Amino acid sequence: MKIVFLGSGGFAVPTLERLHQLSSRHSLLRVVTRPDRPAGRGKQLRPTPVRQRAEELGLACDAPSSANDPEYLPELQKLAADLFLVADYGEFLRKPIREFGSVGMFNLHGSLLPRHRGAAPVAYAILRGDETTGVTLFRIVRELDGGPMVDALSTKIDPNETAGELENRLALLAADLTERNLDKFASGEFVEEPQDETKNTHASKLDKKEAAIDWRAPTAEIARAVRAYNPWPGAYSFLQRAQLAPERTVCWAAREVVESIESSSLRPGEVYVAEKRHLYVRCGDGWLEVTHVQRPGKAATPAADYLNGTRLQTGDVFGGAEREESTR
Repeated sequence: MKIVFLGSGGFAVPTLERLHQLSSRHSLLRVVTRPDRPAGRGKQLRPTPVRQRAEELGLACDAPSSANDPEYLPELQKLAADLFLVADYGEFLRKPIREFGSVGMFNLHGSLLPRHRGAAPVAYAILRGDETTGVTLFRIVRELDGGPMVDALSTKIDPNETAGELENRLALLAADLTERNLDKFASGEFVEEPQDETKNTHASKLDKKEAAIDWRAPTAEIARAVRAYNPWPGAYSFLQRAQLAPERTVCWAAREVVESIESSSLRPGEVYVAEKRHLYVRCGDGWLEVTHVQRPGKAATPAADYLNGTRLQTGDVFGGAEREESTR
């Protein structure tokens, strides 16, 4: 087969690498990615992870303003590719481009469809407490992530796994899923199965405001949020102390506390400091130990280092969602 690959984010890179490795069997004609975008404090233009890796591999890579651009479409069409494969591309692909390729256009999605259709399936799998997730290969249609499925691979979610760690594992699964289906695409022996619409759930794009911790929630729910919002945008709360401005604090890692805590009379959001090393925060039904913290303008540090540099004492309070509501 002749293949065109559309991808942008890090999730797509292992699949790009696998297609490159298999190019003696199936020719990778072109890579298409999103345009360079400003990043970092200097807002300098930075290529997508896919473009960066494609250039390292010596692959032809386009970065049009839009893959749907009528002026760009003829460039793709003249390649006469058989298969268009998409992963983490970042743009809705309209009907004209979806009709390219004798085999068609297929997408790799980081969930077991129809669960968690949308932009943030990995984070939502953790937020919802799923024990299993995976990657699905399906035909792209007009409905978001709603096309018929070709194949899927599943994996267990580790109880301590962050969204970033899980996405890295799913990216490797996506490459495996691609490899085991290329010959089926080439021979026409693949089978497409419709999705069960009764099991459809949506995983909308993450919003920074949603990452504000509501300490009134159950401990398990907060612990999942900390993992789900790592690496972006980071589950955060406001440290509130007398005569000091509230300090936005990001909790990068935490664990549910099973041992007994002395200060059981504290309210949700209030902290208990033990041995100047352990930072516990009262939740709606128990305690969470925050193990890695980040202050504004500082690097993330273990809780012990954070406590050494912050005058925090038992009874100080973190406020999250409640404070967000009061400032609107």
